[in-house]
Amino acid sequence: MIFSSAFFIVFLLLVMSVYYIVPTKLRHVWLLLTSYVFCFMYDVNALIVLVGSTLVSYLFGLILDRIKWEGKGNKAGSRICFWLGVICCITPLLLAKTGKFSLFAVVGVSFYTLQEIGYLSDICQGKSRAEKSLLIYALFIAFFPKLVSGPIERSGNLLKQIKEASGTVFEYDRVKSGFILMLWGYFQKSVIADSFSGYVSKVYDQWEAYSGAVIILATVVFAFQLYADFAGYTNIVLGAAQVLGYQLQENFLQPYLAVSIRDFWRRWHISLSTWLRDYIYIPLGGNRRGKLCKYINLMITFVVSGLWHGISFNYVAWGMLHGVYQVIGEFVRGRKLPLLLRRAGVFVLVNIAWVFFRAGSLKAAMGMLLRCVFHFSPGALAGDVFSSLGLGMINIVFGGACIVLLLLVDALHERQIHVRVLLAQRPIVLRWLCYMGMVLLLAFVEIRRCGIAASNFIYSQF
Repeated sequence: MIFSSAFFIVFLLLVMSVYYIVPTKLRHVWLLLTSYVFCFMYDVNALIVLVGSTLVSYLFGLILDRIKWEGKGNKAGSRICFWLGVICCITPLLLAKTGKFSLFAVVGVSFYTLQEIGYLSDICQGKSRAEKSLLIYALFIAFFPKLVSGPIERSGNLLKQIKEASGTVFEYDRVKSGFILMLWGYFQKSVIADSFSGYVSKVYDQWEAYSGAVIILATVVFAFQLYADFAGYTNIVLGAAQVLGYQLQENFLQPYLAVSIRDFWRRWHISLSTWLRDYIYIPLGGNRRGKLCKYINLMITFVVSGLWHGISFNYVAWGMLHGVYQVIGEFVRGRKLPLLLRRAGVFVLVNIAWVFFRAGSLKAAMGMLLRCVFHFSPGALAGDVFSSLGLGMINIVFGGACIVLLLLVDALHERQIHVRVLLAQRPIVLRWLCYMGMVLLLAFVEIRRCGIAASNFIYSQF
């Protein structure tokens, strides 16, 4: 069941309709049941691993809670229990990443594993108590809107909401706002991201045949493809959760308007970056043990980030490069440069790193970067390279307009001007003309792709 398919909309409408009808005592049962059905629709193995992982982390949470709160703060016992729990929880993830056992190559394991580890860590550190209800905890792990690719939730947010949300009533404005957010997410995914994917794939799959200028353009396009794809997914997820009365974490805050790499990671994949900060960087010592240790901790944290995306040298290089950026940023912090220049510099650095992220291997990434330097050939962009890639003038203009639209919406959000709020304040005719215009454009795009299966989201592979 792919989020970008019409089947998911039907599924959500069914879940929502029953959710607001059944007695409040059955709402958690209904959501857990439908979440497991959602997981089963991907693969029966996915459901087996999800249920097993949930039971293991739930039991370790209870044991850890008892040692921590009833064992007079037995530090050694709590640490042993915590690390045993982490090993048990992370084993399916490691098997999935290494591809050693196909059973564990299942949907969402990368995301809910981190959620479980964070949950156990919070108990071990005394930040929270273990959840006694298996039903509530299982829903916290399996809640279907965030199951596939996050956000990586915390017990202090989603678990707390689940325990309090049984009395949630249907509110028209909240539900409408959720569906509008989903509509924007579908627009980002289907209209923007998917329209960029063909060009990016052709250039990256046959990079030896193109000049550095073409590779650079493909990398910039990929930067916006990935952003529109993952942000689109996140908006669909946040909107679906909002329809059911839940508020999940934001994952993006205008990342390409960042003024430093450090700022970029406060804005990009926020649930992952904050998880790495709280459960990797800070436990390693953070910045408390001098600058050298701080730099080492930064490098370790970003290498872990790379390995989380995939056990491959190109992902490790991507993570290390962002770690190096952060260390260099520590030395140049405080130097005053024009805002536009700082944002442009960050965007260039991020795009260099995206080459390693998107390339099929470390060797390919290095080869592409070398072509960008020694075979730049900007004149290639004026030739017939676009027609050879199946792109006409309409495609080029449309792609440029999509990038401008993304940047415009982000610029408004940066000024705390939210498009959904603006539209809600407009006359009803104008408001619904905008909504229907987006729906019709989505329908037009999907009709043109008739017979082609809905494409999955990029981050679903992680």
